[in-house]
Amino acid sequence: MNDQDRRAFMRTSAFAGAAALGLGHWPSAPSRGELVADLAIRDVTLFDSVARRMRPHQTILIRGDRIAAVDDASAVPIPPSARVIDGRGRWALPGLIDAHVHLTHVLYQARMTGDEILPLWVAHGVTSVRSTGDNVPAQRLLQHWVAAHPDLGPRIFPGSFLIDGATLDHPDVGWSLTDPAQVVPFVDDMAAWGVSTLKLYVGCERPVGQRVIAEAHARGMAVAGHLEHYHPRDAVADGIDSLEHIYTIADFIRANPADRHSVDLASDAAKRLIDQVAASGTAVDPTLMVFWGTLFFADQQEVVEHADNALVPRRLRDYWRADNPRRFKDFSAGPLSIRQQTFRTYQALTGMLHRAGVPILVGTDAAEPQVTPGASLHHEMALLVESGLAPADVLASATLGNAKILRQDAALGSVGVGKLADLVLLDADPLARIDNTRRIRHVVLRGAPLSPSTVLGTVSRE
Repeated sequence: MNDQDRRAFMRTSAFAGAAALGLGHWPSAPSRGELVADLAIRDVTLFDSVARRMRPHQTILIRGDRIAAVDDASAVPIPPSARVIDGRGRWALPGLIDAHVHLTHVLYQARMTGDEILPLWVAHGVTSVRSTGDNVPAQRLLQHWVAAHPDLGPRIFPGSFLIDGATLDHPDVGWSLTDPAQVVPFVDDMAAWGVSTLKLYVGCERPVGQRVIAEAHARGMAVAGHLEHYHPRDAVADGIDSLEHIYTIADFIRANPADRHSVDLASDAAKRLIDQVAASGTAVDPTLMVFWGTLFFADQQEVVEHADNALVPRRLRDYWRADNPRRFKDFSAGPLSIRQQTFRTYQALTGMLHRAGVPILVGTDAAEPQVTPGASLHHEMALLVESGLAPADVLASATLGNAKILRQDAALGSVGVGKLADLVLLDADPLARIDNTRRIRHVVLRGAPLSPSTVLGTVSRE
């Protein structure tokens, strides 16, 4: 597809997306002018994502969409007109962030639009999402939809089209760049669209990747990579910000390059690559959920029929079921025991990277099959704990770490005065058991307290 055709595709997609969004029947968003000026969460145990510990007996005062005060409960005066939520016996977290989602890709295959699933993230306490490859104009339309429905959609940080080679692996969201001379106009265009993250994809070669990284950084954007031709050793040397999917590392430390199950964690190649990634400061986003849900175990009933899957509209589940069989000849082929061992190897590699000092992100690849938006982030956090990360480290990654990769840690990722008022209030201690992050009492989004069940009730089951 040439550049002129691609531009036409972008315009057509935008108009089609606008029509689809306009036809939706959604509850009216509450007037923000009707919200009380102040909200206080009194005497709560607060997760400090900077210190990675709990701070008991804290009161958080919210004014509008910002945090006005946070301190010991006795030190924060609560205005008489404020709405008060009793935080005794509860735990508060900064709003969770999913570092790897797709808001048009996959959904396009299911003939759905992103607005139909955005509330799933909010209902599960995921107040921000980082797109890692989508149709760019359609993301702008989704941002407009969220502006009109501020209690139903997370903050969207848009991603670029997938920057691929001569052949597009995903034509619906791919963009071919084969010459470094093509990079500047592309990056300028993405910057003009407000894109936060540029995504290098499997066919991208190093000369293009180097130029993308340099031009993106010059414009304040981050670069993520799902790489095959561009060796991660070279990408981290060139300054890439994050490596997406654990096999972007694992595939380069196979004993047999033709066998994905031959990853050798004890090899010199593994040690060298882990050390190189750690020295560079590049983050790794393992997205273990997509290997568990979509790739390795697509023939397993406990995966295909997982309770979380029932939360998505029937049309998306139908697409997932139709898509699963193509995995049977690829990732889900062969004895289950071998697939399980490779998945454990991926988890072990994740733990090794963490212990080496590599920043670990928390992303899911939703809405790939069996990767339910929102709920899958809680599953991903549990898989990371299984991989050897402490619950406090996982929570810090899902909040402040993910905010840093978005370059948004001045506003998001921790609870502090002047920061955006996105929080999750839990009924149980997530440091005692990471699954307790699912026990959500309230989600505070843009300063408004929301009921998870009410938000979830807006999602169509058809």
